[in-house]
Parts: sequence; C-alpha cells; structure tokens
Amino acid sequence: MRVGFFACGAAIALLIGAGAVQGQDAQTLVATASRTMGADTLKTLALTGSGSVGTLGQNVTPTAPWPLVSLKRYTRTIDVEAPAATLETVRIQNDRETSQTQAVPAGAPWGRRAELWVATPYAFLKGAASNPVTLRAEEVDHVRYNVVSFRVEGKYTVEGYISDANLVDRVRTWSDNDVLGDMPVEGLYRDYKDFGGVKVPTLTILKQGGFPTFIAGVAEAKVNVPVSMPAAPPAAPAAAVTVSAEKIATGVYYLKGGSHHSVLVEFADHLTLIEAPQNEARALAVLQEIRKLYPRKPLTQVINTHHHFDHAGGLRTLVDAGATVITHEINKPFYETTFKAPRTLNPDRLQQSKRAATVTGVTDRLVLSDATRKLELHALKGNAHDEGMLVAFFPAEKFLVEVDMYTPPAADAPAPAANAPVNPNALALLTSLERLRLDFDTILPLHGAMKATRADLYAFVKKPLVPVSELPDPDAPTRGPDGRLRGTALPPPDAGANP
Repeated sequence: MRVGFFACGAAIALLIGAGAVQGQDAQTLVATASRTMGADTLKTLALTGSGSVGTLGQNVTPTAPWPLVSLKRYTRTIDVEAPAATLETVRIQNDRETSQTQAVPAGAPWGRRAELWVATPYAFLKGAASNPVTLRAEEVDHVRYNVVSFRVEGKYTVEGYISDANLVDRVRTWSDNDVLGDMPVEGLYRDYKDFGGVKVPTLTILKQGGFPTFIAGVAEAKVNVPVSMPAAPPAAPAAAVTVSAEKIATGVYYLKGGSHHSVLVEFADHLTLIEAPQNEARALAVLQEIRKLYPRKPLTQVINTHHHFDHAGGLRTLVDAGATVITHEINKPFYETTFKAPRTLNPDRLQQSKRAATVTGVTDRLVLSDATRKLELHALKGNAHDEGMLVAFFPAEKFLVEVDMYTPPAADAPAPAANAPVNPNALALLTSLERLRLDFDTILPLHGAMKATRADLYAFVKKPLVPVSELPDPDAPTRGPDGRLRGTALPPPDAGANP
C-alpha cells in the first residue's frame, strides 16, 4: 500500500510538472507571436474595407450557407484590451443602401461579446497573455499549428491557432444558440500586411455554426487612434413572455403574444401544436397556456413550418416535453443532429433530460386525422424563402396557417403606393395555394397582429380574387392541338390504313 501511495504521488507530481512546463511553453509562444504581430503595444484599432455579411439561421436549406449581402463599406473600431467594439456598415440589398451601426460594450452578454474574441487575432493574444493557458498540436488542412487555449470568466473557452511563422491564423470560441446548442464562433485571418508596425490580416472570415457571417477585406488600418466605446447599459429585467389564447373554432386556438405565434389543435385523444418559435422561454409559456386550456389532454406533436432559427428555437423544449416533431423531410437529418448537440454553456431542459427525439418528415403532403378532426400539411415546392416550408390547412374549417410568406399589414398601416412592387414571398404563396387548390377562407399568420382572409391575400399581391372552383385542376386531363386528351393512348390504326 505504501509503495502504491508513493508511486501514485510521483505520477501526480509528474503530471503537475508537465502542466507547468506546458503552460510556460504556451506563454512563451504567445509572447513571441505578440512581438511578431506587433500586438504588445496595440491598444486600439480601426479597420475599414468592404465585403459581405450573412444572416445566421436564415439559409434556404439546413445545409446551405447563411445568405450573404454585399457590404459597400464597413468600419470596425476596437478597444483591444477591453475588449469592446463598434461596427458601422453600409449594406447593398435589393439595389438599396442601408446603413447600420452595432455596438458591443465590454460588459455585453457573451452571446454578443463572443464575436469580439474572433473578429481580430489581438483580443486572443491579450487574453492568452493574462490567463492560464494550455498548449496542444493540431493539423488543419495539412498545416501544423500550435493551439493555445484559455478560459474567459472561467467558463468560455477561446482557442488560437498559431503558425510556424508565429502568426495567428484562426481563433475559435463557442456561444449558446437555441437551435445549435454550443455553437462554434470562428475567425480566419489571411494575407497579413504591416500597418504602423502592427501586422493586420487584410482578409478576415468570421463564421458561426460553420458558415461565414462576415467576409471582409481591409483597405486601411489605423493603430492606437483615440476611440470612444459605448458604456455597458445597466442590466434590464428580462421581459415577461406573454401568451394569449384566442379561440378560432372548437378545438382550435390562436396562441399569440410578441412577434411569433402558434396554433393549438385538439384531436380526440391528443393535442398538436403548430410552431414552437424563438426560444425555451417562449416554449415554456406556450406549454403553460396549453395546460390551462387542456389540463388532462397530452400534447404529442409539434409541427415545424420551416427550419429558420426564429421558428425552431423552442423545438428542443417540446422534445423534452415528449412531443414528436413533424417537419419537412429535408429538415429531418438536421434536427436529428441538433437535438443531440450539447448545450452546456446555457443548459436547457433537453440538455438535462437527454430525451431522445422522434422526427417525422413530410415530402409533399401529410394528413393528420381522426373522427373529430382533419389537418393537412402541404409542402410549398420551390420556395425561395425556405425549400422546406410547410403550410397547415383545415379543410372543414377552411383555415390556413402560414408564416413568413404573408404578414397582413396592421389595420392602421398606410396604404402602399400604387407603384409599390408586389411582395415576392406573398405572390409565391398564392401561386402555390392556387396550384394546390386549397379552399380556405381564413388565414392565421404566425407573424403580425391580425387574421386575414383569402380576399386580403389576393388584394395584397394585386390580383383579382379567383374562386377555387375556377382554378385549373393540375390532375384533370387536358386536350392537345389534335383534340385528343393528353396522356391517353392513341387508338389503333384502321385495318386498311398504310403503316
């Protein structure tokens, strides 16, 4: 026992010594990289250039990159030591320029602050110089890197990849996301150039969730210029999440409140929810309202209209509650992966329960029915907003549930100009509904403040109202120029006719 005790103690001493050497080696490496890049004396930096900017969670399919728009110009001003920053951009979208200013003070929540650690390599170098660090070797794209890691506030890991030239080629951290869980946030730096004694990457690619959100070239960099950073505002109390239930028909409730809505549907022995948007707080408030309406009937299904993150952020909570997720077939692999993803930075109920998810995919059409109710789900094919978009249709009640395609304007909204362009999403919705020949009277949009009618949709896209009975039936046989029905076999030739 004594021999074993001393052997164990010697092994622990060796491990502690190895860790100390590793930390010392990492600090030496960081100090060398800081001198090489001129970061030792860097306090502020102002970068100006152009590029592209993306929108997280709004891709057309779950595997497509985030949609990008052009940046005519941008200026990112950084207090490297805080860190804090402002970003001024001029975007070009739909042939229009839009100016925007974003400020991230030093005391901002980590979800906003994480990008500061990867926007440039200098916050990483400053952080690595003032925190305990670890070192490992890693090969990426056949390039060997020394990877230095440390933690911010004892919770958030930041990793920097240092090349043999003592330049930081990439920095990575993680941020909490309602859909992806612990989401990687990365910065990649290329084509370093000297500006005032500081080596600055003239190409920076920022990624969130694996896809670029910012691709920018640097035309000018100003070192240690006076900057004015915004002060962190006092922490505001969390806004209360409200859900109000409006009865639309027997067993159908419009669950409204805030910017995103849901629809609750009663069947004989269970409940189905259409949409679980935003986040867990919203989903829990919706579940609470459902229990008030139906304290003894289980919620067994949640229908997801499409995978965009503002419409999928509450799904993990519904999975934890035992609901099967019904979504478009192209979303199924994505959800089966994300529902298993770790969410350790801000653990939610699914992270704690580890409940297995059941996901049902819809290709063209799915009918949910029993003796009391029929609910149809239809895919909107070739949809430019999201290729996995579903609408819900109640044949008996003539209700349609849709989102993002048509949001009725508020009752007091000014009338659009006569020459205003038609909303392309609303026009695409109407085109699909006419093709499907869905006979609805009432629209329950999952955005906006009010219900709408079929006539409202036609007026919105500046088309005359067409009754469903007058729409062409795509399954009906049609006649060709020869007068014969298309798709029918030609009659056999006469017995005496020439071949």
